Amino acid sequence: MKRFSFIIVAAGLGERMGGSPKQFRRLGGKPLWQWSFFTAWELFMKKAIHEIVIVVPPFAVEQIRKEVAVLSGSSQNCTVTAGGQSRTESVRNGLKGAGCEYVLVHDAARPFLSVNLCHRIIEAMDSECGVIPVLPITDALKKVETIQNQEAILSLSRENLYITQTPQAFPRCGLLTVLKGEDDSYRDEAEAWLKFKGSLKKVEGDSFNMKITYPQDFQMAEMLMRNKKEYRTGQGFDIHPLTPSRILVLGGVTIDSPLGLEGHSDGDVITHAVMDALLGAAGLPDIGILFPASEPSYKDAYSFDLLKEVASLLQRDRWNIEWVDVTLQAQVPPLASYIDVIVEKLKSGLCHCGDKKLIVHLKVKSGELIGPVGNAQCMICTATATLSRNGRFNE
Repeated sequence: MKRFSFIIVAAGLGERMGGSPKQFRRLGGKPLWQWSFFTAWELFMKKAIHEIVIVVPPFAVEQIRKEVAVLSGSSQNCTVTAGGQSRTESVRNGLKGAGCEYVLVHDAARPFLSVNLCHRIIEAMDSECGVIPVLPITDALKKVETIQNQEAILSLSRENLYITQTPQAFPRCGLLTVLKGEDDSYRDEAEAWLKFKGSLKKVEGDSFNMKITYPQDFQMAEMLMRNKKEYRTGQGFDIHPLTPSRILVLGGVTIDSPLGLEGHSDGDVITHAVMDALLGAAGLPDIGILFPASEPSYKDAYSFDLLKEVASLLQRDRWNIEWVDVTLQAQVPPLASYIDVIVEKLKSGLCHCGDKKLIVHLKVKSGELIGPVGNAQCMICTATATLSRNGRFNE
């Protein structure tokens, strides 16, 4: 079985786009480079590839390493390396950081890469050839020349002409050899491979695998992405008895109170309900399965840390958190002064799985001196969460 490294080239400055580097601009709530990462991560989880290498500008290496650690659960199979002054130099650095016999080299400016296209490329790979995805040109072609100081427009045949896409697959050592020269002007790796090796295979590309180069490309990508967006809603519930022997923690915030909540962990009913709402929306197991009370390591655990783990699980499945609505039923202690603090705390634990529009809403209701809540025997919390996910193209 061939072993592949997936190299995501995200080291450009995006000068044609204007402003900040395009790979860090947000598309559908997350940076552009993450779209390619999530496709690569899916391939990795399915064992189609064996490692992911992300090449970024030197100034961004440490920050992207932190983000990748969150996205991958600190996987040792994901590395981040600094790019160079040109695309060719950046690819060279990525090849040096890769450890597999074969590589897939992908441009981070192509966010809608499908898993199916990657499988076609991998299946076509042999020990000597490179493999590139292509699409036939369908537009009419014209060539503009200056003849005797006048502009002349000439027709060109589109027969046997193709648009080249990424990822492109090569033997790693062979590609590193052809890129060792001083010529850094190659527009893609296939151009260098043809110059020195001469043997390429083609597979059918993907019309959705567009490249974002200019501002209008971003606008087009946003339109495509919106048409593929899906939404899910989940509900969570938790109840814990009050006891004088425990510290009261709600939404990760320690509350000044003579009574705390009994539980295997810290008994944080708000955080527990929110976690189950998020997991339910994502179709994942609930907290009783993920963090079982039978596991000694969760004894007296700070539930807010578990909430951040849940947010990471959602992010790996490409979910964005849109909205969290929480209702806490509690008679004592008075909590009005804590509501804003708890909301901001919850947002801080969920922010890397949403965007600036993430909304957390908290309501506290008295038990009106009725029943177990009203008699200060327990607290009950319910939560509703809405998630969104950008659909894949041509899966």
